[in-house]
Amino acid sequence: MFVNVNLNAAEQPALLLWEQCLSVFFSKSKEARDLQWLATIKHISAENGILSIEAPSEFAKEWFLGCFYESFLKIAQNISPDINKISVFAHQIKEESRLAKVPELKKPEIAKRSNFCKKYRLDNFIAETSNEFALECAKIIAAKPSEHDNFLAIKGAAGLGKTHLLHAIGNEASANWAKKAVLWDSDRFFKERNNGNLALYQADLLIFDNLQDIYSHENSQNAQNELLNILKNLKNKGRSIVISINPKCKNQPVTDFENFLKMGIKCELKKPDLRTRIAILRQKAQEKGLPAAALEDCWKLIAEKLGENICSLEGAINELAARQTHLKCEITPKMIRSIYGEKNTNGKTPSIESIATAAALAYGIPVESLCGKSRMAKVNKPRQIAIYLSKQTGLSLSEIGKFFNRDASSVANAIQAIKNKITGENGYSFEFEVMDILNAAQG
Repeated sequence: MFVNVNLNAAEQPALLLWEQCLSVFFSKSKEARDLQWLATIKHISAENGILSIEAPSEFAKEWFLGCFYESFLKIAQNISPDINKISVFAHQIKEESRLAKVPELKKPEIAKRSNFCKKYRLDNFIAETSNEFALECAKIIAAKPSEHDNFLAIKGAAGLGKTHLLHAIGNEASANWAKKAVLWDSDRFFKERNNGNLALYQADLLIFDNLQDIYSHENSQNAQNELLNILKNLKNKGRSIVISINPKCKNQPVTDFENFLKMGIKCELKKPDLRTRIAILRQKAQEKGLPAAALEDCWKLIAEKLGENICSLEGAINELAARQTHLKCEITPKMIRSIYGEKNTNGKTPSIESIATAAALAYGIPVESLCGKSRMAKVNKPRQIAIYLSKQTGLSLSEIGKFFNRDASSVANAIQAIKNKITGENGYSFEFEVMDILNAAQG
């Protein structure tokens, strides 16, 4: 890896052999910024052909021996040809000292810090008939696991609930037994890597979301090897690991990583069937304060319309809740049918008479007043809506004007006024009023 190195020890008399090796390595390595943890290794001696160094932990020692030993041996031999071996010791921490420091590590601000979303829990993950095994596997890991059941790999396409399970496991474990439970994705991993925080990394529970994202990184092989060392170390120490993977990813892990993944408990999240999707909609509606019972006949319509993506189902409930909260709309079955396509189910176009009658009833006025001369607001608004809806049926301006006793320009102005209200502020709310009248005319 490193050749033709001529470092004159006389020019740098203050540098010990290991320090000289580090200087050469960092000057040649393209990843020097990511490997600053190597500087925590200390020189002990260089005698009898052996360079002795001390790593800050067993983990750092194992990592050095597995990934960097050969490179540093070549550097050391170029500097001092009599060196034929590097001996690595791990710094030993006395048990008394470690116990004495425990109280310092339990500061409230550290103990309570978590990056898990609190809304995701195991008891609100809907499995029904589709994903019961995945939920049971999650419960095993979330409970205090044994060292034989401490590695779970969850596979599933996007939008099927992997993230929900990961956060739920993290929340459950943090509340019951894990003093340090951490959620990583590829961005968090590379951030920790760039900051030099990987060498001494320890956790009671490490959760990695969307592991496949690391496969496509420009420095994928090195990154996978470093992550693999972390996971192996944690597993060997009886710590817990949970990983989620999208199997549809084009890139694949390196062989060693693929073999390691085979060691875990494996489960796959499947596409939820109709029954499961309806149960999800019902529960999400209750959580958002929607009238779930009153909308019971609508869940099948939404579930069939949006298909098998759980994220889309949750998005639909979030949209309805936003309309109820911010637009002050009453969420009704008619509204949901107007949004999700259950319109004019009898296949007939409503007549202008039925539209006028529906508009008059909606605003509590006589239908005859819509065709009169009154310009009062309580009459003008339903008249404009009736004219607008009549135009949607394909009638001409003159035909509509004849029915409402208006000229073509007045009809055109009424249609434009309704369009402006629909596209303006609170337009969603007003559009639902209009659609309710159309539904009534069709019924």
